Amino acid sequence: MYSNTTFCSTKTIAIVLMGLLSTGCSYTPDTSWLKETLAYGDVRELNKLTPSVDKNLMLRLYKVPSHDHSCGIETEQVCNYVYTLSVSTFDEHPEVNTYSLGTGYISDIAWLNEDAVDPVKLQYTMKSYSDSATLPAAQRVEQHVISVTPKTLIQMKAANPSKL
Repeated sequence: MYSNTTFCSTKTIAIVLMGLLSTGCSYTPDTSWLKETLAYGDVRELNKLTPSVDKNLMLRLYKVPSHDHSCGIETEQVCNYVYTLSVSTFDEHPEVNTYSLGTGYISDIAWLNEDAVDPVKLQYTMKSYSDSATLPAAQRVEQHVISVTPKTLIQMKAANPSKL
């Protein structure tokens, strides 16, 4: 038979486990970036770029104003953005993923020809601030080429950064 001590310790363990499980179930990950993107982000359909290139993936570029107001001296203008790239296949059960492209101002984006089925090569310019910003420092400009699939994003080239 069980003694009272064994029963009490088993009951105590069960209560502690229930408490831990209930607190674990209430955990919510930080989704502030998703909320900001849905609330006031801007989306650009990259599949509309370069109509001559066959598209095997759906790519969307999301930009959300960053909270860095150092370049909008005495104004509330947006100086740079936080960029997120979403990638998905066109399958019945599509593979999807998102990648952060960083903070700055993306311009001159192009979809490059690619012989492989899934990887997509994109070329873009990343500036540290938007063209309309009051610059606190020199403008940094980088040329990027990335190869992206739903499983990976590979930085192919980040050309020599220049300062304007």
